Amino acid sequence: MLNKPDSPCKTMSSNNVKLGDDSVRIPKLELSGSNWVLYKDHLLWAADAKGYRGHLNGMVTEPVALQAQAAMETVAEGAGTGGTPDPGQVAYESALAEWRKGEANVKQLIASTVPDSLFMKIHIKPNVCAIWEALAQEFERKLCTSGKTAQDHMTFKSSRQV
Repeated sequence: MLNKPDSPCKTMSSNNVKLGDDSVRIPKLELSGSNWVLYKDHLLWAADAKGYRGHLNGMVTEPVALQAQAAMETVAEGAGTGGTPDPGQVAYESALAEWRKGEANVKQLIASTVPDSLFMKIHIKPNVCAIWEALAQEFERKLCTSGKTAQDHMTFKSSRQV
């Protein structure tokens, strides 16, 4: 059933977010967290579709740099003799660029779907996994302290929107 403009039923607002070459539709997270369960699932699915879910759950971590001294010696040797760059350093820089791209894409996905006041609390976190954990702690706690399970909450929300 479609909501008429004058209908008292409230529809959830959502954003079309550009993620790579594709556009995904993610609901705006309500500051109250009333739509946390839907928001979480939509965001997880969108991140998974682009191969970025590992950034949210911590399975994809920042690549570890080679030991600085060894890398500097190799670069110095290569620069003086016209040699090739160290393959390990090249691989590290490539992996780091790929990781940063994934982090940036997921950060943008989150930033464009949370209220500004919430963004101000999470934007200082060091990576996507820490941001996601902060959001989950905040809104999972709200679900738990309301005395309702996620299923109770979703049943209540869907019964109001029919």
